Amino acid sequence: MRIDPFKLAHWMNARKYTLAQTADRAGIPHDDLRRLLSDEDGGLEPAQASALAAALSLEPAQLAGDGRRNLTVVHKSADEMRASRRPIQRDGIHFYNYYTLAAPEGRVAPVVLDILCPSDRLPALNNGHLEPAITVNLGPGDINGRWGEEITPQTWRVLHANQGTDPWIVGDSYVEPSYCPHSYSLAGEAPARIVSYTAQSNVAPLMAEANSWSPGAFDEALKALSGKVTAGPVLDLFLARRVHTRASAAAVAGLEPLELEAAVQDPLSEHGIDVMRRLGRALGFDYRVLLPADDQHDGVGKTWTTIDDSRRSTRAWGTYQAASMASASHLPDLTGTFLRVGGEGNGADLIDHAENHYFVADGRLTLEWDGPDGPASVELGPDGSAWTAPFVRHRWHGAGTVLKFGSGAHLGYQDWLELTNTYEPTATLRRGRRDVAGWGYDN
Repeated sequence: MRIDPFKLAHWMNARKYTLAQTADRAGIPHDDLRRLLSDEDGGLEPAQASALAAALSLEPAQLAGDGRRNLTVVHKSADEMRASRRPIQRDGIHFYNYYTLAAPEGRVAPVVLDILCPSDRLPALNNGHLEPAITVNLGPGDINGRWGEEITPQTWRVLHANQGTDPWIVGDSYVEPSYCPHSYSLAGEAPARIVSYTAQSNVAPLMAEANSWSPGAFDEALKALSGKVTAGPVLDLFLARRVHTRASAAAVAGLEPLELEAAVQDPLSEHGIDVMRRLGRALGFDYRVLLPADDQHDGVGKTWTTIDDSRRSTRAWGTYQAASMASASHLPDLTGTFLRVGGEGNGADLIDHAENHYFVADGRLTLEWDGPDGPASVELGPDGSAWTAPFVRHRWHGAGTVLKFGSGAHLGYQDWLELTNTYEPTATLRRGRRDVAGWGYDN
């Protein structure tokens, strides 16, 4: 088993064990532990890896290396995508074909679906999934979308393909939330496909943690969060955590109880924001969590963008033409853009603070990037795909259309909130990256 030296150093520091103490508890020679931390040869036999993890009160997986170091780009050809085809039987018919796009091992990856349910049949609903998604009709035909048992204008709508001008804007798009039941059928005789950009859910770590809670504890959490999460209930949880009532918290912050109650009722007012800020400063919590989200969805949770909506957003970005897919401020890490790459020469540099997934819809394009060992490139045709890591400078050239998607799997908006709270964030990141320094008690 390969041991990640940075995870090992972190847990030794977190557990407050010196190198000698850790080695002795695990029954490993001191020099072998130094070798693991030096990253010269990070392998251990399974029994030794288990003993090392047990010495630090961990599971072996918490020390395992994942092989992603210096990873900049992952790409997949059209042939490789098609080789991932798996047919799905549902409701007694061949319902979909699924194909997986490029992504690192262990990451959520986008998928392309052949829509096979005929237009004269009501498509059977699925159960939804934890990951929110952007879905785009790739055409050439239109698609019926279904999002509920009862058929209403919100639960039944046509996802149109672009059969007019600006064909690089390939079709309608929409955002769906976690666990939204959905299904699709053809809207006519023409074949059709979608790309479903299923992005990592920001509540996934919470759900993984909640899986280990007792039933009683989980029921208490549901009661505390029942209904819409608003300023009042969240504030009461924060205060209970600090053994405060609203009255005692108001007194500590120099507020009148009525001022606090008015702020709870209208936290976005100028007065409300000021009160929440003062309260957070006095008690030590981030007042921004108490401000309501700006919801942009219909009654079943989806947010729609038509071809015309995307067309109206067209703009030049460097050497590209760009147009927006569906987006929503309550899912701020989920982004999608149509990119038209045209003409001779290199495209403008793209460098994002989070991961990108790309899908080539038309043309033959070359993706170039700054790799760990120097410039690198790959040529991709229709159905080719690529993943780029955060802050990796890259560019497209050639002539064609590429769909650009982004999620918060790396530096998402929760990370940005944390970084705004971090004392000396640059110094913290610089120290924390690949850190094997002891905590100061080793000779």
